[in-house]
Amino acid sequence: MQARVRQCGAGAVRMPRRTILLGAIAAPLVGCAGRRTAARAGAVAWPGGAGTLPLYVIAGGWHTELGLPAAAISGPLAALARAHPGAHPGAETLVFGWGQRDYYMAAHPGLGDLLGAVAPGPAVVLVIPLPGRPIAAPDHPTVHRLAVTPTGAAALCAWLWESFATIDGRPRPLGPGPCGGCIFYAATGTYDLAHTCNTWTAQGLRAAGLPVSPAGVITAGQVLGQLPPVPAGGAANAYGSR
Repeated sequence: MQARVRQCGAGAVRMPRRTILLGAIAAPLVGCAGRRTAARAGAVAWPGGAGTLPLYVIAGGWHTELGLPAAAISGPLAALARAHPGAHPGAETLVFGWGQRDYYMAAHPGLGDLLGAVAPGPAVVLVIPLPGRPIAAPDHPTVHRLAVTPTGAAALCAWLWESFATIDGRPRPLGPGPCGGCIFYAATGTYDLAHTCNTWTAQGLRAAGLPVSPAGVITAGQVLGQLPPVPAGGAANAYGSR
């Protein structure tokens, strides 16, 4: 079964317009940062074959997120997944996004929110439960399906858990997200133009043992440019589909 990333139940995430606007303001400020980023990986070794698990990179506008099968969630993150209000037996995938708190959580972000998003500030994690696998849609046209080893998936879960700010070992929910079952949680780290959601995504892929470098990553393209290419026409390959 497949599910659109931006649609959970009857709700639809409103992030794409925000992320496009944020990218329009941030792009001139980050300038040629892409020159510091590793080129697209062509000859590097990527996991694949029997015994591996899917790991999704979802991109729309400025923003990228990470998705894992619910069955692959382990460690303390598994307890969060079970306790998540949107969790249910049919949930196949959990998607995790990280971003600037005020802008990410604003129901109707205005110019003040937009300008504030380019200044250093606290971050949040958005958890999105899906009833199926992520697929591409107009507001998030790129979905890469990578392969990760069970050890890599466990390492990613441990790294994701460290992204949650906790009190007495428990994450702090901050409020509902923009779609049914989505929840915002307080996050560790500070969002700024040198450490964006895309830096965070690249760090997660690196934690999973994949040949991705977070050095100099600011934009979504600098993450996607390090992933195996999607075949022309959008056909699925061993690593991704579109």
